[in-house]
Amino acid sequence: MVNYEFPPIGGGGGTTTRYLAKYLVKLGVEVNVYTAKPMDKDVHDHPEGFRLHYVGPVKKKLTTTHLPELARFALTIMYYAKPVIKEVQPNLIHCFFTIPSGCFGLYAKKIFKIPYITSALGADVPGFNIGDWRLDVYHTFTHSLTKSIWNNSSHLVANSTSLMELCKQFSPKQSVEVITNGVDTEVFYPGSKKNNSQNNEVQLLYISRLTWQKGIETLIHALGILKARGITNYKLTVAGDGHLKEPMFSLIDKYQIRDKVNYLGWKNLEELPDIYRTADIFILPSVMEGMPSVVLQAMATGLPIIASRVKGFEEILEENINGLTAEYNNPREFADAIEKLIKVTELREKMSRSSFEKARKFSWESIAEQYLELYTKTVYGTVKNKEKSLLSNFS
Repeated sequence: MVNYEFPPIGGGGGTTTRYLAKYLVKLGVEVNVYTAKPMDKDVHDHPEGFRLHYVGPVKKKLTTTHLPELARFALTIMYYAKPVIKEVQPNLIHCFFTIPSGCFGLYAKKIFKIPYITSALGADVPGFNIGDWRLDVYHTFTHSLTKSIWNNSSHLVANSTSLMELCKQFSPKQSVEVITNGVDTEVFYPGSKKNNSQNNEVQLLYISRLTWQKGIETLIHALGILKARGITNYKLTVAGDGHLKEPMFSLIDKYQIRDKVNYLGWKNLEELPDIYRTADIFILPSVMEGMPSVVLQAMATGLPIIASRVKGFEEILEENINGLTAEYNNPREFADAIEKLIKVTELREKMSRSSFEKARKFSWESIAEQYLELYTKTVYGTVKNKEKSLLSNFS
């Protein structure tokens, strides 16, 4: 597997790689993961059973990625392609994110005739609009490379139906399969339902990057509206980091709600389950998503969801069943949804149960089996059984 992201680097894409590797190992697959280097190490055996290889110089900033870093990673992994292929002898390469990981897959196929699968996860798909003009420029320059990576992939996989449709808008003749993200229900599960709130405050939770795409400013504006309405029986916990950290605190001070916000900073994946279990409601006001892992994790922990009415949520969030939706970039609608779930305890508890039940359909056990079936189909005729070595991807 090849992915530039892997915990603690990055977000949902890295989480996807880690848990897929973990559950493929349980199915008897030998997995090697190649990723960017968060520490001064080159290779080690991961406690969940796969082998983890670090590539390139140490990455100092774990929460953000810049285009030069992606390019450097792609060039570095291709430079080491020959010894990597010789050491691992993979039957298949799985590349997470079209660029930079797909560059290695394309190179390995052309030079070593090894098939590869590409997983499209969101911002690597042209047309994925997160309001950043730099991403549009990036896709303009990488248009031909993206098409070449997709066309040479044995399979192109999108993590949601809406992302599959976006892939086909960019490349209408491209065959695209959908395998959703999953959630590790052995790790993310509800805690005891005793009231862990102070002063009967409803606990709100936001876990994600602090960026415009993820809608953190919309959420803080919504809390300002709640204050104007006299609604103060809540506490918001924010876990994440990003370039909107200071603007977020400026808004918090503008609305004089410092006492209502608990900022934790960026948290490692291992720390998240306990954070989810302290919450009553999970909120993600994104502009656009592929399929957010944090929402699946919140659902598995039994939290009702408040999210934007945008593509990327339709397969995991049912209106008035396991959560509520609001128009993205509309603080008033988010304030209405938050107020409703704060005030109507019975609805909140009903949605909590629905979230938990729905999340079970996205267990990594079933997702890994879908991928293993795809892997086996890809290498059919060259591999006699499923247990032979598969090389994991970078993101």
